[in-house]
Amino acid sequence: MSVIKNKFQWLFSALRNDAKTLIGDKSSKTQRNVKVTLIAIGVFCGGALALSSFASNTETELQIPAIQIIPEPPVLTAAELYDFRASSEQELLGGSTKSLTLKSGQSLGPMLQKNGIAPNTAYAVTQAFSKVYNPRNLRAGQKINLYFGENGDDFTGISLKPNAQNTIFVNRASDGSFSGKKIAAEFTKSLVRVDASIENSLYLDAQKLGAPDKVIVQFSHIYAHSVDFQRDIRPGDKFEMMFEVYRDHRGKTIKAGDLVYTSFSPRGKQSEFYLFENAKGREGYYDAEGKGAKRMLMRTPVNGARLSSRFGSRKHPVLGYRKNHTGVDFAAPRGTPIMAAGTGTIIRANRFSTFGNYVSIRHSDGYVTAYAHLKGFARGIKKGRRVVQGQTIGYVGTTGRSTGPHLHYEVHKKGRKINPMTLSTLSGKPLLKADLPAFKERMAEIIAEKSKTGLAILPAPLQVVEVTVDTTQAPDAQ
Repeated sequence: MSVIKNKFQWLFSALRNDAKTLIGDKSSKTQRNVKVTLIAIGVFCGGALALSSFASNTETELQIPAIQIIPEPPVLTAAELYDFRASSEQELLGGSTKSLTLKSGQSLGPMLQKNGIAPNTAYAVTQAFSKVYNPRNLRAGQKINLYFGENGDDFTGISLKPNAQNTIFVNRASDGSFSGKKIAAEFTKSLVRVDASIENSLYLDAQKLGAPDKVIVQFSHIYAHSVDFQRDIRPGDKFEMMFEVYRDHRGKTIKAGDLVYTSFSPRGKQSEFYLFENAKGREGYYDAEGKGAKRMLMRTPVNGARLSSRFGSRKHPVLGYRKNHTGVDFAAPRGTPIMAAGTGTIIRANRFSTFGNYVSIRHSDGYVTAYAHLKGFARGIKKGRRVVQGQTIGYVGTTGRSTGPHLHYEVHKKGRKINPMTLSTLSGKPLLKADLPAFKERMAEIIAEKSKTGLAILPAPLQVVEVTVDTTQAPDAQ
């Protein structure tokens, strides 16, 4: 009965208002016409009786079910999907948010004070923040959210998402203190692959099919020891990459993992490599025989260079007569980094006759590599220092007897100078016999996974980097 009365309360109010309208004029003064007054009273009483009768009949004839109000779940924005605070904390942090972007040279405390936070509060927030995240890792462009209470005045905390995996929170407790915590998001890992032939370039074609930059760089490092990417690749060469991707709960790709399998066929010669972790926990890429992809020496110790002079007899560009060229020359812009072709010990790093600035490195198995005409040496490069393969040892220059910026690169084997372009014949370091059974098992797993792994459909924006090389001078020397 109470439900019905509540439901029709507005009708009683309407009748009462209508009666007042009939009885009173616009100035709320009582009408002196008795006939009108009696009619108004009759209308009011009649309406009340009718409603009372209707309510009584409805209560006996109709069974009104109990009404349960179920609130709709809140619709979260994309930014809130990574807010892992408990509901009580969300309420604590309040109803308004202010988003700020860190500027160059700006630190957390001064930024908070600049936005109206009291100095002692800003200090407490900074202290709680530093316990879960190093403030020195803050970078310009990062966004920090400030949270306030319902009235917009009570500051209740901050949040920062430094990367896709983590979110940092500093919340105010009921006693007014601040505490920080770091929440890690969980992503699902899956495998995808790209499989195609080169039409434009390896980078552009692989990226167009969905391979991220990280994966393409890994691929190039695997084959950098056996393939010269400036000279050995032709349109139609086939490549395949199978790699890990991590997706969030909505299926969106967050980041790329490691390459698991690679296949490349420059000039029709296929080579495949599989990712494997040995018993000591070291990862590497190995072919079907267990030989490592990483060769002892690199063929090309400088990226983006043009082969300007080959090994062997040639007419010297400065002396003007034919002379045996004991290395190869790579033309590149002045200042281009030069890498150590292999791991070893520096036996010379100084000015050396017509070679100008010169570095030589002793490697295992009687190999020595030499690098001439450098603009300068990298920091720490001096005689007796040990370097690892791929480490920068100097920069392209034109010191000594030279007509332009380039690297003169030599390889000596037990004192005899050999053609560096034949280094692809040097096989990689093989796995230990004890690791071979586990490697064969892992290789079989990868092959099985490859047969059921779909092609990548990752949206990868095209990013083309153009490098201009000055070729007005022929950088042929030594």
